Amino acid sequence: MTEPLTGRAQASAARDFAAQLRWWRGVRGYSQGRLAQRMPHSEAMIAKVESGERWPTEDLARRCDEVLQTGGLLSGIYPAVRAEQQASDGRRRRRKEAGDASVDDARRLLTMVLADTNLSATHPFVRDALAALDGPDN
Repeated sequence: MTEPLTGRAQASAARDFAAQLRWWRGVRGYSQGRLAQRMPHSEAMIAKVESGERWPTEDLARRCDEVLQTGGLLSGIYPAVRAEQQASDGRRRRRKEAGDASVDDARRLLTMVLADTNLSATHPFVRDALAALDGPDN
């Protein structure tokens, strides 16, 4: 088995973490299930971290370092993974806020249209438009 590439420009810290975890697990002869038995993390969590479906935790990095005897490699990568996660969370929050602003803008526009026409808030078109702005959760 060859060691995974690290430091590629297009590779993210989370992908590097996953590749290193997978590589070290293979080198040490551990399946995901066997590794999970040696720590308080589930096989499903390990699989999701390796596949990029879930962010690793600091505890997972530390425990994997101990069990797989990586010399602290995963714990060393973790701060970059955490920074990447925080940046991703910030982008998601900004997108949600931008989406909320768009709904508010649409509601203001609809209110202005109502003021300039003889449609009332009880008109089916207006009710449907307001319901669409409110979304299925409301």
